[in-house]
Amino acid sequence: MKGASLKPAYFLLLAGCLAAAAHLGAQWERKLAVPLYGRDLLRAQSSEEEEEEEEESEEVQEYTSREKRTEKGTSQKIYREGAAMKAQYGFVNFNKDRVTVSFGMTDADFKAYTRGYGYSDTDLAKLRIWRDATRTDVWNETYRTAGKAAAERAIAEIDLDYDTKLRGLLRSRGLAMRAGNVVENDIPVIVKKNIKLLNPLANAFQKIATERKYSEENLVGAVVSMVQTAIRYKIPPNLEGELHTCGLLPPARSLLSGWGDCDTKSALLGSILGSWSGIKMVGVAVPGHYLMAIRRLPGKGDMFVRHGGLEYVLVEAAGPAWLEPGMVGEGTKALLAGKQGYRLEPFF
Repeated sequence: MKGASLKPAYFLLLAGCLAAAAHLGAQWERKLAVPLYGRDLLRAQSSEEEEEEEEESEEVQEYTSREKRTEKGTSQKIYREGAAMKAQYGFVNFNKDRVTVSFGMTDADFKAYTRGYGYSDTDLAKLRIWRDATRTDVWNETYRTAGKAAAERAIAEIDLDYDTKLRGLLRSRGLAMRAGNVVENDIPVIVKKNIKLLNPLANAFQKIATERKYSEENLVGAVVSMVQTAIRYKIPPNLEGELHTCGLLPPARSLLSGWGDCDTKSALLGSILGSWSGIKMVGVAVPGHYLMAIRRLPGKGDMFVRHGGLEYVLVEAAGPAWLEPGMVGEGTKALLAGKQGYRLEPFF
């Protein structure tokens, strides 16, 4: 009878402890929850502060266009050839030479590629289900064998593991969680993921540079010219169906769509230039905008930043302005000089 009389008290205590654990979990949930649409950090400014180009809703969904465009000395042709998606770009570089380059991917490779970016509410729900189930199992077992204090410590470890898994999931999709639970695109991670894929395009630029006897500066200028002017400036949506994109097209998708905004174009430019080991780069994040900088000694009038005691010349990838390395838009100058300053993100 004595044992039977203790059971209700035991279960009342256990219920109270489980409630405490749930409260602790709720606190972690508020602390670690990824912001939904509207709280992700977007960067969208062009170098000329122009309005984004209007597109038909169907094209916004498809991110491809079969029409041929020619404007401001540039041309782009986005098309299909069998089971492959292809893009051809024509533009004028800073040497005033006309240049044409192409890029393509099979449909299968492209679909697999796009799955590697952005996150969905379903992704986060699966992770929370794992955490909640594990928390319950561990609490019950640890409380039974080692007591309340040990169970609370075990729950805290699970929540830390959840945080690690959450950040790992975001990183695998080219994203990062910053202070204040703000999710943004991790441009250095995206650049590293895309160098090998875009190596054929880099080789095409290298071949042109060799044939025309370009210097490294001319080679870099050719890539910058293409990204600024041949890739149209347009802001990607922050939400595609259930997919949170933080307003970025990954580099290959930008090439096969023909457009992008500042962080999209910076990631594209860094991914192409990353094929040359001698080119060192840093990303430059300012409020609402993203640009980059290349390691070289600045010339007269060049704008630059310092990283690791060395000068890096600023490059405005966004376009649509045709700006040589060392030149940035007036809006960017104001942002760089603003109270919030800027953050440097080494690509390698």
